[in-house]
Amino acid sequence: MVDDETKNISSLAGEDLIKAMEEWADRREHLAEDRTKLAQFRTRLAEERTALANRRTELANKRTDLAEGRTALANRRTELANNRTELANKRTELANGRTELANKRTGLAEKRTELANGRTELANKRTDLANRRTELADGRTELANKRTSLAEHRTELSERRTTLADDRTSLARSRTDWSQSRTEWAEMRNKLAEVRTRMSGARTGLAQARTNLSQYRTILAKQRTELSYLRTGLTFIAIGTIFTRMFGLGYWSIIDAIITLAGLASIGMAIKLFLKSRSMEKRLLVQLEKELDLEAVEKRVDEAIQSHRFGSF
Repeated sequence: MVDDETKNISSLAGEDLIKAMEEWADRREHLAEDRTKLAQFRTRLAEERTALANRRTELANKRTDLAEGRTALANRRTELANNRTELANKRTELANGRTELANKRTGLAEKRTELANGRTELANKRTDLANRRTELADGRTELANKRTSLAEHRTELSERRTTLADDRTSLARSRTDWSQSRTEWAEMRNKLAEVRTRMSGARTGLAQARTNLSQYRTILAKQRTELSYLRTGLTFIAIGTIFTRMFGLGYWSIIDAIITLAGLASIGMAIKLFLKSRSMEKRLLVQLEKELDLEAVEKRVDEAIQSHRFGSF
């Protein structure tokens, strides 16, 4: 606010001076002739300048007062800041004191809790001791009951001994009967082993006959293949001869000859393989005749009948 007032005063003084200078410039021509009026006007100007100087002095004094006021305000602000700092420090000290008091209260509460826990543990121990006393009393009662029950068991055991002695005598009598039945079962087991051996022999013979029949079937399939080779060779020879008769001799006769030779080779291979399989077939037929002979079949049937009779027995 003081700065604004000084600015307004200085602006007013400057405007008055400008107006005075303009008036002096206007009147200079009129006053040039009249020196007395000019001297009066100069005196007025000097007075106005003196008034302006006085005003400037007053303004400087006011500025000095304002500066002192500002300094005083700054000092007050500094004092207020220091007071605030002191208050903040005191608040911090109070907060630290409260924190220490809270920690002390927490320690006291923990100690109270420990004491309460100790009391609870003592109460639990007293309860455990009371329970143990009760258990001991119950154990004594149970021991007394067990003594009475043991006496009763002794009498029962003596009675059981007498019954066991009677059972031993009866078991000794039945042991002889079981030994006789055991010997009979052993004889039965031996007979069953004999029947199993006969049946295994018959099964082996039948398996051998099945194997021979499968081999004979294989040989017949092989002979069928060899006959197909023979038929293929004859076909090649027929094709070669037909081509030779149709087209005569020439460059293509080489192919006809190759076809004819392939047919002859196929026929030779088929005859060779057929003779080999024929010999194997004869040997298998001899074995099959022996296995499928009437006497061998009757023997197997008799063994099966005997085993069946023994099983029914």
